[in-house]
Amino acid sequence: MDETERRAATAPIRIHQIRTALLQQYQGLIYDEDLKGYDQRGYEQRFLSRALTAAAVREVTGCDHKAAGASVIDGEDDQGIDGVAVTEGTQEVWLVQAKWSDEGKGKLDTNAAHKLIAGLRLIEQRSFDRFNDRLEPIAARVNAAMHDARLKVTLVIAVMGTGTLSRETLTVLDDARNEFNGLGPVLEYRVVHAADILRQIRDDLAPAPVQVTVRMTSWLRRNTPLAAFQGPVPASNLAEWYQTHGDRLYEQNLRQSLGTTRVNSGMLGTLVDEPENFWLFNNGVTVLCDQLKEEWPGRRRPDEPVHLHISGVSVVNGAQTVAAAHRAAQTSPDTVEDAEVTVKVIVVDKKAPDLAQRITETTNTQNHVEQRDFIALDEVQAMIREDFMLSLQKTYVFKRGEPDPAPDEGCSVVHAAIALACAHRNTELAVRAKRDTDLLWERGSGGAYPRLFGERPGAFQIWRSVLVHRTVGAALNEERKRFQKRAADVSQRGDLLVTHLVFQLLDQDRIDDPEDDWEAVLREVPALTHRVLSWLIHHIDTEYGPTSFLSGTLTDTGRCKRLAELVLRDAQRAGVIPDLPAAYRTGKGSKRKPRRPNAVPTLVDHAKIANGTPVRLRLLNKPEIDALTPWLAADPRRGEATWVNERTRCLVWAVDGRAYSPTRLILNFYELAGWEEAPVAVQGPARWALDDGTTLSELAQTLIDEQAERE
Repeated sequence: MDETERRAATAPIRIHQIRTALLQQYQGLIYDEDLKGYDQRGYEQRFLSRALTAAAVREVTGCDHKAAGASVIDGEDDQGIDGVAVTEGTQEVWLVQAKWSDEGKGKLDTNAAHKLIAGLRLIEQRSFDRFNDRLEPIAARVNAAMHDARLKVTLVIAVMGTGTLSRETLTVLDDARNEFNGLGPVLEYRVVHAADILRQIRDDLAPAPVQVTVRMTSWLRRNTPLAAFQGPVPASNLAEWYQTHGDRLYEQNLRQSLGTTRVNSGMLGTLVDEPENFWLFNNGVTVLCDQLKEEWPGRRRPDEPVHLHISGVSVVNGAQTVAAAHRAAQTSPDTVEDAEVTVKVIVVDKKAPDLAQRITETTNTQNHVEQRDFIALDEVQAMIREDFMLSLQKTYVFKRGEPDPAPDEGCSVVHAAIALACAHRNTELAVRAKRDTDLLWERGSGGAYPRLFGERPGAFQIWRSVLVHRTVGAALNEERKRFQKRAADVSQRGDLLVTHLVFQLLDQDRIDDPEDDWEAVLREVPALTHRVLSWLIHHIDTEYGPTSFLSGTLTDTGRCKRLAELVLRDAQRAGVIPDLPAAYRTGKGSKRKPRRPNAVPTLVDHAKIANGTPVRLRLLNKPEIDALTPWLAADPRRGEATWVNERTRCLVWAVDGRAYSPTRLILNFYELAGWEEAPVAVQGPARWALDDGTTLSELAQTLIDEQAERE
């Protein structure tokens, strides 16, 4: 590990990640009764030093968190030693001293080194009675090891820093080693630094490699340019993979299983009704792995079966086939036994990630591949996901088909991209996001994606941007209650432009600072939203006329840039809000009624939503939320469906693969959840939303309004 990596691990965001993980991992596992009298900061600083000791013990011995926590003796009468451990089944003794630093500048000075050596002398002399009671449980094992001719003692210096020792400190340690090693190489010392602890925390979060067995009924083998097998595999075997590992099978794929799209529904039907023909109609499955072991049930001939035990598995093409096999096995297990799928297994060295990426990109043709799908191969997205987990303990999803986390538990790359586009200084990106979120995945010199993610925004910046976007959205919902007609339309169609303008009025200098009080910033947002929206309505009318087409104005980059300049100029004047026409304000005498479009035919007629687009349930009121949430939690797929352009049954439910109308599906949910007080009528399209949060009803209303403007 070079100096650059060591320094990177001491960056503020990395220190925050390590701090958060250590506080969580060792709470309740380390003695802290003597720390209860300190204030929160005093307690945390001392506890973190002890947790760092435990992490160092794990690093050198490979023990679990509980054993590492029990090894900590730091406190009164620790004699300069913070932790003592003996490796299980060996005569290796580890004596640890730890130095925590919030700034990542932890060091072992000569005074601390002398104390560590003095503690070693007491251990060597078996003066265990000089230590506190926390050494007692391990004293016998230490004593036995110290009497063994194979003894090896290592002084472990654990520092929340780069781990560089001064010349004076090295001299103290080297002198002790030379003195202690008179009868042979018994004493050594080792430094555990911030980068080691960060790697350990990442390894803790990393899932175990996926391992499956591929049962090929016959096979073709190639050894160049890579080792590979290809042959027919029972669909039931694929179903077993998914039953055991789920979506973890698709770690390197462009996307997860997309649920029951029209293509996938067809696969499901063939598996159940014509299993013998499935091999003819299916493109097959491509699997990458990093280890492969062959087992031969019979003779080693191409027309005989082979069982391939593979590890580090990723299904890079055919995710939908695997998922369809699993669904079919649940409903018709006997027929699935008769279906076969062509499977290609390729062994790819971990040191050749570019080759794995090329295989992934070029094999994905069975379902339509969108530009967004290819960002799943961008290592930046995987790094952001890790940052979310380490820094925030939240979920970040970036593959199409992955279910969005609950609002409080994280966000998707779509939400992140929209929020970052709004936060950007350039108004153009917010306009692109409003036109079509697909424009956010464009690459190249003028593409939005490198401008949003090229510098790898951190988890705090992304999450806080998403919170601002959501808070503006909630504030606009309240604003719409005050407005009607043209003003209400601006609040809906101009939502991203308003969000962009609010961002420009906020202080974003510390948006990525973990210690910043972002809740205080969010409290400013509703008032800023009201101010910005009022000025935006005013300037649209004065600049382009009160009868100008909003659909053209709010999707035109030049006009939105001009409006942004005018609104920001005026919104910064404290206390000044324009007086809007009375006709724009709602009141008791208003007869305005929101039009309820026949949403599904409108959307189908305009071909606004592509087949296979995921839609997700959005509950609207508290009784509904209370009644359905437990039932939905039992299976996340219950709240998921995919769109098909059919005028009545436009939603294919992820659970059973059948098509429903939005309203019929909601009423089914009420019945399945056992909600006895459920209403007999419901507006279904208002309860199904696209990735950007727009419901089917809202999208249909926008299309009708745009058509009305053109007439």
